[in-house]
Amino acid sequence: MDTKPSGARPARRSPRLPNSNSNAQGRSEELKEAKRKGKMDRSKGEDELVAQLKHLEVSRSLASGTGLVHSEEFTRHNCLWDPSHPECPDRVTAIMEELERRDLRPRCLAVEPREATEQELRLVHKKDYVDLMRKTQTMSEKELQTISENYDSVYIHPDSFRVASLAVGSLLELVDKVMTSELRNGFSVSRPPGHHAQFDQANGYCLFNNVAIATRYAQRQHRVKRVLVVDWDVHHGQGIQYAFEEDPSVLYFSVHRYEKAGFWPHLEASDGPVAGSGAGLGYTINLPWNKTGMTDADYITAFQHLLLPVAYQFQPQLVLVAAGFDCVRGDPKGEMEATPQCFSILTRMLMGLAEGRVLLALEGGYNLRSTAEASAACVSSLLGDPCPPLSSSSPSLSALTSISETISAHYPYWSRLQVLEGGPLADDVVIRHKANEEQVGETSPSPLGVMTTGLAYDERMMEHLNLWDR
Repeated sequence: MDTKPSGARPARRSPRLPNSNSNAQGRSEELKEAKRKGKMDRSKGEDELVAQLKHLEVSRSLASGTGLVHSEEFTRHNCLWDPSHPECPDRVTAIMEELERRDLRPRCLAVEPREATEQELRLVHKKDYVDLMRKTQTMSEKELQTISENYDSVYIHPDSFRVASLAVGSLLELVDKVMTSELRNGFSVSRPPGHHAQFDQANGYCLFNNVAIATRYAQRQHRVKRVLVVDWDVHHGQGIQYAFEEDPSVLYFSVHRYEKAGFWPHLEASDGPVAGSGAGLGYTINLPWNKTGMTDADYITAFQHLLLPVAYQFQPQLVLVAAGFDCVRGDPKGEMEATPQCFSILTRMLMGLAEGRVLLALEGGYNLRSTAEASAACVSSLLGDPCPPLSSSSPSLSALTSISETISAHYPYWSRLQVLEGGPLADDVVIRHKANEEQVGETSPSPLGVMTTGLAYDERMMEHLNLWDR
């Protein structure tokens, strides 16, 4: 029979562990309590997540369709004393014919324009000015010519007040339908243009500032907190800039022909260092072209390196485009070399912002064919069609210099512009490009010509998983 060794002593518990049973029981209680708290925390987190999801605009995923506004009424505004005036009714007629020719018009949803109310016009314009424009409906041709001469590059017709009010109202209709998710995006084929019109005066073929009024309307009517206004008309839209230069809720970007203030409207306020004032400092971005002949590569580089980084940081809830096409090849005023296809790509770039809420309003464009083709290219992108390929080219030295100078002016205000090593568009970028230009007979591959998408994947990434909570 087994016996204990003579020297054996009864087992004794460690003095540091008073009682294993009680200790195990204590640990069990602690574990239960931890689980209970974990469930409570998880439940609380789920409740918070559900509450956040309820406030998300999930209906945006249901928004579809491209709105198109047009009316024959827009052809009634014309110059009585100059039948050859470049801002003519044929501009909108040519666009609509091109949309029909490309079978784009039937794919859009027709939106009926309406006249803007006096209250809506006064969101941007002075009451006395609105009243004066209304009185022009009953004036003689001589009186109209006299009033027109009080402004810079303006003509007024007896129907001008009604047509201009209709141009404003057409854009407001699109704002309503896009902000209520009835439409995803839209284009207003209207005239007269608007981006030069100011608080108390007509200017540059413009009577009422369509885009500026639509911006204020979206803020008042739909409580939009941040609006991005993009102006690619070849002329600087000083009327829009003046309306919002102290307002941080509106980011205004304009790319325009400038030539050191040698091109109309000849304003120092159109230059790159101008960045707004007061609370709006940093929210006015001017990109001045100091040479003619700017190409697709110049415009796309400007969007990629300047506009889009700032726009994604700004996070707009609505994008309004002052869509002038006097910057398209063949326009007698712009003298630029951008193709209609370029504006299809620029439109597509903007569609990645504001959940796709992008509205274009026609501004300038005085070569009928170029304006019509560029407008159709933009509508094609709004409808979701593939962007056309562009010829391979590189941005010009002049364009890179302008972009660099504007980035330098806005470098302190936008962290997304501070990511380039050595500062905004470091000098060696421009120097390398200049060196490339001087290499006669040598061409470098352009990013615009690259058509391949890379995909990196490794099945070993599947080995990372949660072992205790599947």
